[in-house]
Amino acid sequence: MLRLKIFILFIGLFSLTSLRGQISGDSILKTYNLNEVCVCDKTTENTQTFNFYRSNKLASIDEILARMQGVNLIKRGAYGLEPTLRNFSSGQTNLTIDGMRMYGACTDKMDPVSIYIEPLNLKAIQVTHGAAGAIEGSTIGGQIGLKLNEPLFNCHSSISGQFSQSFSSVNKGSNSSAIIQQSFKKLAYRISGTFRTASDYRAGSKVIIPYSGFQKINTSASAIYKIDSVQQLKFDYLGDWGKNIGYPALPMDVGKATANIISLTHRTVLNPKKLFTENEFKVYMNNVVHYMDDTHRKDVPMHMDMPGWSRTIGFYNNLSGKKNLKLRLDYHHANTRADMTMYPAGEPIMYMQTLPENNLNDIGLAGSRMFSFYKNQELNINGRLDYFAQSTAKGFGAKQWEAFNTDVTKVQNKFLKNLNIAYLIKIIKNSQIQVNIGYGERIPTSNERYGYYLFNRQDQFDYVGNLNLKPENSYQTELILKQTFKKIEYTATIFYSHINNYIYSYQMMGLSPMTIGAFGLKTYKNIDFAISKGFEGSLKIEPFSNLNYLGTIKYIYAKTNKGMPLPLIAPLKIQQAIRYQIKQFQFQLEHDFAAKQSRVNQDYGDRVTPHFNLFNARASKKFDIGKAKLQALVSCENIWDKTYREHLDIGNIPRFGRNFTINLNYLF
Repeated sequence: MLRLKIFILFIGLFSLTSLRGQISGDSILKTYNLNEVCVCDKTTENTQTFNFYRSNKLASIDEILARMQGVNLIKRGAYGLEPTLRNFSSGQTNLTIDGMRMYGACTDKMDPVSIYIEPLNLKAIQVTHGAAGAIEGSTIGGQIGLKLNEPLFNCHSSISGQFSQSFSSVNKGSNSSAIIQQSFKKLAYRISGTFRTASDYRAGSKVIIPYSGFQKINTSASAIYKIDSVQQLKFDYLGDWGKNIGYPALPMDVGKATANIISLTHRTVLNPKKLFTENEFKVYMNNVVHYMDDTHRKDVPMHMDMPGWSRTIGFYNNLSGKKNLKLRLDYHHANTRADMTMYPAGEPIMYMQTLPENNLNDIGLAGSRMFSFYKNQELNINGRLDYFAQSTAKGFGAKQWEAFNTDVTKVQNKFLKNLNIAYLIKIIKNSQIQVNIGYGERIPTSNERYGYYLFNRQDQFDYVGNLNLKPENSYQTELILKQTFKKIEYTATIFYSHINNYIYSYQMMGLSPMTIGAFGLKTYKNIDFAISKGFEGSLKIEPFSNLNYLGTIKYIYAKTNKGMPLPLIAPLKIQQAIRYQIKQFQFQLEHDFAAKQSRVNQDYGDRVTPHFNLFNARASKKFDIGKAKLQALVSCENIWDKTYREHLDIGNIPRFGRNFTINLNYLF
């Protein structure tokens, strides 16, 4: 009831804000009395890395994210890789879709939020590190913001769109997609859909990786209605349905998984002479249902069903002004639960909640502002304050914890604080230096607090949560040098984070695991601190107008207060590509290098990873067919059929071997 009252209160505040934007004496409405001028806007706001590597229209989100600075991926299967930012994983970072908070329903992290987005309906990826990424939620690691494509208002009402089809040899994969969009005077809509299917893939030397195939359908629909010259109403729906999704690194696969995401957004252009010039208010809800399945596995010691549910409702109100002035008020409520039903041979059926039903309520206020000095200096300040309440619901799941003499229905609440200060100075015309100093906090995840005998395949231990965990807090600093010349542009970054109350696992002696074959039982505790440091760099060279080179490098070094390497830390990695374009032809060569990673956390099940070199080649040609266009693309990935794995790949499962793809795109 309290949540409902808060929700209604802020809807009322929003309405008042919108009214003020329209009844002001010197309203912006006066400037719209001219004849309408139609502008056909076909531009996007993608980063150069995102734009460069999205040339393959059906490349997955995973493939694009893997090439962005500071991003690495934890792999458990061929589908749904978990993004990390400078070794900070999902509980320590924010992953949002159009500013909306969302939580996976799988306790084994099979369903990161990025799994529900296709490049077809993605406009941009915004990666922000550390406390600088706290505008949309408290964090110590940063944020990955996925921004959806929107309908465009064009000068005509004819239908436009795109059809795409691709095939890949390594897994007999078939990917089909389509976009339809149209605009009128006051209404524009956009509908897209993608169907992906793949069999078990082949690693290097023709080794078949069982339980790695999948099927999925993804669809999105968006419509914008112009209420008047300063107001818009936007509706978005995103749906994703997957089935028979294999996870070879885990003991179970996914029988089916569904996600439904709905939002309604109201936008208002305010008086440009006032402090705030734009207002955006969004209400949203999302629902995820996830069923793990082992019926296709051979020699399963005991059949189990493991469904999970996640439901989130929320809203935010963004006010924007000049000089990067932003103010954000948001609230969300999340409810998650995971069950396990065991069917032992000749024994009664057993049931427990591996994640007792739990609730998270979070209300936050964030703001940012830029100040300019002496024409060559800038100071950007952003901060956020959150109040959260976290607890389990009374019932079966909570009663399980009585075995540990713990009352998990006790409400855990706290204020979280985030602050980031960025100072930028332009030393000479083409060069600038930026220094970031930040402080961030994050709450323990529901798994870390309430998880009940969750099996971790990496170290072969069952895990139970710890109700008394303290929030992690991190002090961060970052130095960025950027220089831009006529044909060369490069960026170099060094960073350091000191994380207090770092949440770390330890073995509980004298207690037995639940999972057959598990080595024991672990839980979590706060250790004094951990540190993470490293560097990143990017280089872009354009010696000729039709020749481009893009290279990135990233390295992380992380350890606990006792000198133990933190788990799942990626080694030095270099990714580079060169692209040549002549008339309607385009050719691209890619090289990926990862160094050997010998700094491993054996307690967590880390294994030494050898170095590898990968080479890919791509070629494409565009054809004009009247007013339409046809793009044909062929590629060969992992040309030398290398058997390799990334260090963040769970279970020592090798990645794709040599893979030939054919891609056709028809745009009209």
